Amino acid sequence: MTPAADEAASPLGALSWLLEPAPFTRAPWALALGFLLFLVLLLVVGWFVGVPRFRAWWNDETPQPGEDERGVSTEEMTLIEHLLELRTALVRSAIALAGGLVITGPFFQFWFNLAIRPAMGRGNCGPEGHRPAPLETCLQAISPTEQVFAYFKVTLVLALIIAMPIIAYQVWKYVAPGLTRKERKYVVAVVPGATLSFIAGVCFAYFALLPPALGFLLEFGTVRINPTVDSYISFFWRLTVAIGGVFQLPLIMFILAKLRIINPKLLNSIRRYVIVGAFVLAAVVTPTPDPFNQILVVIPILVLYEIGALLTRFA
Repeated sequence: MTPAADEAASPLGALSWLLEPAPFTRAPWALALGFLLFLVLLLVVGWFVGVPRFRAWWNDETPQPGEDERGVSTEEMTLIEHLLELRTALVRSAIALAGGLVITGPFFQFWFNLAIRPAMGRGNCGPEGHRPAPLETCLQAISPTEQVFAYFKVTLVLALIIAMPIIAYQVWKYVAPGLTRKERKYVVAVVPGATLSFIAGVCFAYFALLPPALGFLLEFGTVRINPTVDSYISFFWRLTVAIGGVFQLPLIMFILAKLRIINPKLLNSIRRYVIVGAFVLAAVVTPTPDPFNQILVVIPILVLYEIGALLTRFA
């Protein structure tokens, strides 16, 4: 066995192989086709299996033990019991977050490379102001611990995403006894939609907004721009989370229509103000002053508003 093979077979070699970022060896169209087929399969299974079960659960009005006719819990608890239950929920949420760190921690290099991928090959920080190579970035670290904390920040956010279902369940379990049966059903129905909307917003920011925004910011002017690792990671998460929040607009409008706060007639009358507000929000969310990147945010906001206006007709 060669020395290289001996090193690969050793525990340290296996660990170094595990920590290496997995290369994107497949063509983009193949990845997109695979994702599309998976999405179609998921929709088919959901339509024929999930929808009938959800409809039966939604129409079930049978009172459960320990509930009144509205579905509110009749069990009374003291303040100490409420605090103990809250402590249990916090401890379980912390354990779930620690479990997420155990899952995502070994692959910290892959997650970090994935976060900085939109900045690769952009900027004017190369020799004599030339752009870097396609697999290089202009990022730098100005303190010994900066890159370590950047790795931890990326890993922690992903661990939080993995632990979010358990954390959301603990929150739901704590507040559910005080909700009516209909209110609990609305919450359970909205949470999956809010999760998918947030993921769609993050993907839109990552694939459609970040590349042109970074291309403008890092290549503007002739001065070399070398962002720190910490500033870039903060900028990355701030922008993606903000766009993910914007994609919640249709669900928010649907809930407000269910609560009889808004209606389709009101939405039609304020459409001109919504257009102006979309441009103002895009100017705040996007980090660049150019109109191209702002339009990339304005168009989804207006499309989401029209989708929300359509959903209010069925509320």
